[in-house]
Amino acid sequence: VCLFLLLFLLPSVLSLPCPRFLRSVLSPEPQTSYSFRGLQISSFANRSWTRTDGLGWLGEMQLYTWRNESDTVGLLKPWSQSTFSEQQWELQHTFQVYRRSFTRDVWEFVKIPSDYPLEIQISLGCELLPRNTSKSYLRAASQGKDVLSFQGMSWVPAPDAPPWLQEFCKVLNRDQGTKETAHWLLHDVWPELVRGLLQTGKSELERQ
Repeated sequence: VCLFLLLFLLPSVLSLPCPRFLRSVLSPEPQTSYSFRGLQISSFANRSWTRTDGLGWLGEMQLYTWRNESDTVGLLKPWSQSTFSEQQWELQHTFQVYRRSFTRDVWEFVKIPSDYPLEIQISLGCELLPRNTSKSYLRAASQGKDVLSFQGMSWVPAPDAPPWLQEFCKVLNRDQGTKETAHWLLHDVWPELVRGLLQTGKSELERQ
């Protein structure tokens, strides 16, 4: 479960369209915010078939793709690695282990055949704010409805989340290591990634 959450967060690494982002790159006015968003979509037809795909954006520009057929993140721009070193970027090679763990954990908690087919969407993001501050989030949805979020240092189920997800939250919250990892990724790794992207992609972003 700890590994599930470590990479549950990782695949991701990414951003969503935000007109303010592009305006601010071209404008001499003080920067107000930068947005980055990642999305993972995992579909479970039954207990023997599943697939997981992911996408990532900085502003309106897609920088990453993670397809079910691949165990590494695809970089769509030469500067998508940001300022991360090769060693830091090696984290992406754990996605193969993550996918197996993620699939196993879902199958372990979803034991009622009638709950299939099941689609889980994991959304994470980071917004850079003035004065070198940032705001990050992580949410999960099942069948298109929000069911789980990370708030402070706890996993919080939605009031109408299915029983298996409420139980899953209890298990996650007993794992201090998983919570610390989630907090570190959201508040340290993602802001660092976004700041680096704004440096390595500056010339191309200014041309947009």
